[in-house]
Amino acid sequence: MIYDKKRMIRILWGFLAIMAAASVTSRAAASVLVAQVNVEKTVRGRLSYTYEGEGIVAPVQENQIFLWPEQQVEWTAKQGTQVKSGECLVRFRMEYLQQLIGKKQAELTQMELQASQQQVSAREQARVPAVTGAGQALTEAQRQLDAARQKAEDAERMYHNFVDSAESAELDNTQDDAWQLRKQELESALQEAYAGVESAMKEVNQAQNAYELAEQEDQAQNINAANAAEAARLGAEASKVQIDYTRRELERLKGYQAAEGKICADRDCTVLKVGVEVGAVTSGSEVFVIGSGGFQLKGLMKAKDKEKLKAGQEAEVQLGAGKKKTVRFESIETDTGGAAGGIGAADGGASGGSTDTGGSASQEAQIFWLASVPENMEVKSGDTFTWQTEIPTEKEYEQMIPLSALREDVNETYCLVLAEEEQMLGTVQTAKKVPVTVLEKDAKNAAITSTLSVEDKVIVSSEKYVAEGDRVRLKE
Repeated sequence: MIYDKKRMIRILWGFLAIMAAASVTSRAAASVLVAQVNVEKTVRGRLSYTYEGEGIVAPVQENQIFLWPEQQVEWTAKQGTQVKSGECLVRFRMEYLQQLIGKKQAELTQMELQASQQQVSAREQARVPAVTGAGQALTEAQRQLDAARQKAEDAERMYHNFVDSAESAELDNTQDDAWQLRKQELESALQEAYAGVESAMKEVNQAQNAYELAEQEDQAQNINAANAAEAARLGAEASKVQIDYTRRELERLKGYQAAEGKICADRDCTVLKVGVEVGAVTSGSEVFVIGSGGFQLKGLMKAKDKEKLKAGQEAEVQLGAGKKKTVRFESIETDTGGAAGGIGAADGGASGGSTDTGGSASQEAQIFWLASVPENMEVKSGDTFTWQTEIPTEKEYEQMIPLSALREDVNETYCLVLAEEEQMLGTVQTAKKVPVTVLEKDAKNAAITSTLSVEDKVIVSSEKYVAEGDRVRLKE
């Protein structure tokens, strides 16, 4: 019996030893196979969107200088050059200018000669009206008609006197050959006189018609002459306008000559843009852009962020490897010509709710903020910097969890929380699925509604993949 009792004791101790070893082995295996997780609880708060991008150091004041037209460029200050007041920005080739002056002077002289010719043409031309000769012809025809009528009256009187004298003498001479012959002579003379009158009347009518036609021709000639004179006068006026314009152009060229073909700075400035190449002949649309009045920061932003970023917003800026500085937006502005010195709008960006890259800077208006240069920040025109700012949402949410805690499958969005279960070897920790509805997200967190309590421990990361029901343990 004593032997059996001792044996039972040894068996019991052996069993306990085996169980202890199994427990140690189990825990060791769990430490290898069970995922270690990090957990966080839901929090109340606001989401925060991060906006960031690039910018450039630019002068406070920018001025455009339009270059002289029709000039050949000999030299220009280069972009980025610091220019003192009175120093040359652009120099034009004097030989080319001298040629233009000579050509313009010749044009002016030719125009003045043409104007003199037009002034002569505008004068009334001397001429004898056609009605003068027609009037003389009509007067002569009327005189001839009067003479023919007088001749007819004389012939008529002689004929009637001859016949009447025979009747008064009561002589019958009708049978006398001499009397008959004389009567026939007088009748012939009378008929001839009547024919002369008729012919003279035709001549008068023809002369009258010719006179009236001459009057019409003179009227037409007067109208034509007046029109020609008016045209010549207007031509002379047009020539005068052209002469005045050409004279002003010549004076302008001589002004360029007096300035020795140089456009100089009227203040200390920095050359921001050179709109012409050496050797080119200008059209007058080329622009030189200069900056003055100190420097300011221009930070590029996306057009759709214009409603979110406001004047007064603070941001951190970093110039090269220098320390970050805090600035305050003084204004938000738009420039269709590329206001930030050539940095493309797509180079800047925003995380969180701003991911659209938009179009190219050359095609779209650039939106940018302006801010003063922070104290103790050494800058020069054209320096680039990066900027970043965060803006919290106006709404405060009851539940927020890290984005890393969100999971999705084909049916729902959910998260995993730490749960405890009683198993054969004791209490173990497992992953439990909790469905959530996402209201809004920023770059780090998500605002949700769910059945989670403030005590639930939400799994936010793990050393290996974890699915619902998997055993897990807190990372120590």
